[in-house]
Amino acid sequence: MLAALSVFKVCGSTMVYYYAGLKSIPTHLYEAAKMDGASGWTIFWRITFVLLLPIHFYVAIFTTIGSFQIFDSAYLLTSGGPNYATMTIVYYLYQEGFVGLRMGYASTLAYVLFFIVLALSLVQRKFMGKDLQY
Repeated sequence: MLAALSVFKVCGSTMVYYYAGLKSIPTHLYEAAKMDGASGWTIFWRITFVLLLPIHFYVAIFTTIGSFQIFDSAYLLTSGGPNYATMTIVYYLYQEGFVGLRMGYASTLAYVLFFIVLALSLVQRKFMGKDLQY
C-alpha cells in the first residue's frame, strides 16, 4: 500500500520532467529519421530514448532519494504497521530520536542513511550519468 501511494505521489512530477525532456528534443531529428525510412520503434530507441538519458538519470536519482525518505505515509497510514511491516528507515529514525529520545543513535542513523543514498547515487551516476554531446 505504501508503494502504491508513493508511485501516485511521484507520478505527476515525473511526467512533467519527461514532458519537458520530450519538448527539448529537436524535431529535425525525427524528420530526418522518417526520411531515412526508420520505423517508429527505431526512432524511439535511437532518438527519443537516447536523448532522454539525462531525464532518466535525474528521475532515477530523485525517486531513489525519495524512496528512502518515506515518512509521512508510514506515519499517517499505519504507524509502522502491524509487527513493523511498514517501518521505514526515516520512521525508525523518528521513533528512536523523538519518541525514544535517543538523539545520538538517531543522528547515527541519519548519517548511515546519507551514506547509503550517496553510494546508490554514485552507482547510478556511473551507469546512467553519461554526458551527451548533440
